[in-house]
Amino acid sequence: MDMLTFVLIISALALSGVMIQSLLVKRKSKVKIKVKDERVVEDTLDEEELYRFTVSNDSDQSVVLTAIRLFSEGGEVFDNKHHPGFKAPEREDGSVVDIDSKRIRDISHLLSENFLGTTVVQSGEEVTYSYYLDEPPDEIIITVRENEEMDIRLKVDFE
Repeated sequence: MDMLTFVLIISALALSGVMIQSLLVKRKSKVKIKVKDERVVEDTLDEEELYRFTVSNDSDQSVVLTAIRLFSEGGEVFDNKHHPGFKAPEREDGSVVDIDSKRIRDISHLLSENFLGTTVVQSGEEVTYSYYLDEPPDEIIITVRENEEMDIRLKVDFE
């Protein structure tokens, strides 16, 4: 066997290996993201609604979330920046009653937890987000980065 034949055989095998590898990589890329546990938490004192949901990675690999956008009837909706607070009762003359430790309410379950930026979600892991919105979302678009960025459009039902 001469040298040219040997080089051609090696080149053909290398090219075949590269093609097979690229096909396997394209097949392997199956992102399985779902939204679950959609619920509305009411801040009755301030008459605001907090929309909370969990993003679950059901893929066999970690997933990089690059954006989460919420939509209501086709239009994008945004957090209204509400921050729950304490409203002290007023006296009849309009002045505020002195606040004591018994009048402070726990607001830890009422704080919004918006998507803040690129987040890696491991296989089987869940991340919870919440937003104060003026109208309920009916769709969430999650942008993930795999080989390239792609949008995953999910219908949601807040009860």
